[in-house]
Amino acid sequence: MTATNIVGIDPHRKTFTATLLDASGGEIDHAHFTNNRAGHAEVLVWATEHGTVERWGIEGASGLGRPLAEFLVAAGGDVREVPPHKTSLRRRGRHEGKTDRLDSHRIAAETQTNPRLARAFKHAQPAQPDPVRDRIALWHNARTSLRKIRVQLLGEVDALVHELPEELRSQLPAKKTIRARVTSLDRLDASEVTDKTVLLRLRLIEHRVAMLRDVLEQDRIAARELAELVAQTKSTLTDLVGIAPRAAAEIIVEVGDIRRFTAAGFARFNGTAPIPASSAEGDGEPVRHRLCRGGNRRLNAAIHRVAVTQLRYEPRAREIYDNARANGHTRREAMRVLKRNLSNAIYRTMARDTRQPSLLT
Repeated sequence: MTATNIVGIDPHRKTFTATLLDASGGEIDHAHFTNNRAGHAEVLVWATEHGTVERWGIEGASGLGRPLAEFLVAAGGDVREVPPHKTSLRRRGRHEGKTDRLDSHRIAAETQTNPRLARAFKHAQPAQPDPVRDRIALWHNARTSLRKIRVQLLGEVDALVHELPEELRSQLPAKKTIRARVTSLDRLDASEVTDKTVLLRLRLIEHRVAMLRDVLEQDRIAARELAELVAQTKSTLTDLVGIAPRAAAEIIVEVGDIRRFTAAGFARFNGTAPIPASSAEGDGEPVRHRLCRGGNRRLNAAIHRVAVTQLRYEPRAREIYDNARANGHTRREAMRVLKRNLSNAIYRTMARDTRQPSLLT
């Protein structure tokens, strides 16, 4: 039997809704299932009773739909990750409402009309989740959360210190690093303070400082674990100027298997592909392009940070940027040119790594 049917799945914590489409996009059936192993088996039987399934599209295949995606991949299914914004665009374009049935139908339609959707777990070929990459993602997410907590705690400490009497604030030397600022707070001499409000502020500062120390220690542990896990992947991304283990971990997590892309496809994915933005072009005038606001914004931000670092320390990057400026490009356009070249360098590095013996294979 020819594989023509498509299934779209909208998962939630306790249930998920599936819609089955035929080759022409017509709805064959839809159903609701419990989001557990029994429900996973039921949806597989339900779908195959109507014929062979060509592709399964799941919104949130790495989140709420992950157990189902793992089950279907293990059963030999071609499972695709459907980004949430794809279905929201379809909903807005048709001025429709929102129900689980409508969402699952949109997911199925997107899966049918867009065969270039990434496979679940970001692999080029159907495969089970990568345990090392999963651990990198967990530690990377942990560091991201710790950074937000650290910023919030520092803001609270700074506000509390600013509200202290001048005789106490004058005891604190100007420090730039976080650890130095935290250490200096231990030297506050408040032995003569009797005001209850000031004492409360000092107690709150002490509490926030203790939390900051704990956050900094957790961040140190996470950084060490990330460096070890990145080394296990045998990635050479850290050989590129400006890519530390943390940046390499973020790139590995967001990209997955680089074999999913061509060099141009990778640039579109990370948002560095140029978008034409010219008008009234003439002889000798540069063809204008603008930065792409689409693509994976986390990956784009990581590449931007690397580009800024390379401008300071990598002669080749400075040469690319200066040449773009000499050819009439603005600073922003020159940065776009540099980021596009950096995207190619990351692509080549990751592609080369996949051809080397790795602990992941």
